[in-house]
Amino acid sequence: MRPARPALLAPAAVALIIMSGCTTDGDDTSAAEPAGASAPAASTPSAPAASPAPVGLDAATRTTCATAQKDITAALKEVAEAEKIGPPAGHSAVSAQYSAGAATMYTHAFTSSDEVNEAVKAVATEMGDLADTWAKAPKKAPSRADLTAAQGKLKATCAAG
Repeated sequence: MRPARPALLAPAAVALIIMSGCTTDGDDTSAAEPAGASAPAASTPSAPAASPAPVGLDAATRTTCATAQKDITAALKEVAEAEKIGPPAGHSAVSAQYSAGAATMYTHAFTSSDEVNEAVKAVATEMGDLADTWAKAPKKAPSRADLTAAQGKLKATCAAG
């Protein structure tokens, strides 16, 4: 049943990409609408530019940062579960979970911040590299140091905004 999970994530990722570009009322703030509970209800289209937030990330990008962090945590939880399977089937399962995590990360790489986009892509790249390594059935678990560094950079980039 585990191998089917990555297959289920792909349609969800595609749906997320498609829905992220949709607007219902013609304004360009739809990306921030899912977190609408924390956003002011009566804002004008020019209000986001005049918000008291420090120079840095817009509301949609901050929302993307939070979602990306949650998705990283979820992906690593799935990887940990797959690692419990053990070799040889576990190698494929871990690879699949890292691949699914990388695909999910790429859905977050389209914000107004080039720095956030690059940091998200770096996490996705490291997850992809780990997926490739696990697919080759390594004798021991590969180092996650580069992934951890990429996660740290994403967290710092998001916090700077």
